[in-house]
Amino acid sequence: MKNLSILRLISVFVFGVVLVMAGHHKWGMAQSSNESRIVFISDRDGSPEIYFMNFDGSNVTKITSNSPLPNLPQWSPNGEKIVFLSDKDGNAELYLMNIDGSNQVNLTNHPGGDYSPDWSPDGSKIAFDSYRNGNFEVFVMNADGTNLVNLTNNRASDGFPAWSPDGQRIAFSSDRDNDEDNIYLMNADGSNLVKLTNTKEADFSPAWSPDGSKIAFVSERDGNSEIYVMNADGTNVINLTKNPNFDTFPAWSPDGSKIIFHSERDGNMEIYAMNADGSNVTNLTNNPGVDMSPSWAPRR
Repeated sequence: MKNLSILRLISVFVFGVVLVMAGHHKWGMAQSSNESRIVFISDRDGSPEIYFMNFDGSNVTKITSNSPLPNLPQWSPNGEKIVFLSDKDGNAELYLMNIDGSNQVNLTNHPGGDYSPDWSPDGSKIAFDSYRNGNFEVFVMNADGTNLVNLTNNRASDGFPAWSPDGQRIAFSSDRDNDEDNIYLMNADGSNLVKLTNTKEADFSPAWSPDGSKIAFVSERDGNSEIYVMNADGTNVINLTKNPNFDTFPAWSPDGSKIIFHSERDGNMEIYAMNADGSNVTNLTNNPGVDMSPSWAPRR
């Protein structure tokens, strides 16, 4: 799990340590005003903050100010809230806020690091991974931070949970077989564990297609981080990006036709969109700052 531990640290501290515009006609997506938006992280104004942009990269709007190292923003299924990661209280915690940036509430309140939030489809729960027990485990809590449950209870490192669209299953990554991280599937209560991938290199960051038939994920099996897709049963694995640079954190459009991700392929971290088959890769941000961790607004 060493690769994933490093990635978590990068996701929190990339702004402090290292480190618009595709034409609307190119995508042809008929969407509501909310569904057409993407939330993401950028330091384009000097410090990392949470931003919105339209799905074509236009109309970039900053929604937070002076928020210490925010990352991994995720829309609630009803489109009214955003859960995100921040170290504003001295360590990595999960916060909830309105989509205008107001009413920020610490959901986790624990000295162990909490990362990788993902909403249940009905919006009642949030899955995440945490180091609070001395190793990374997958937890679930109510959307208000109550009723915390450890789903994995394993000495291995388990992380990057992703809820299936029907709410019945959670995909996640784990090194529990004493190998590099692979993608696993479990029921939403932690039962019925199934291993989906079996490689000697890291597979992580799973993301379900909206219809539940496919899972996009990141793999290092070809020597660098690439975006792959597979059937939900682990079959038919396909490399979508095929690029020598760092491609990671895939997220599907609500209609399943596009996948957004961040990449260093143009020399700095930018947000890209591509068709679900890997074609028509487009840089959405085109900014000298660091742009990362995109999440598409839900269909309403």
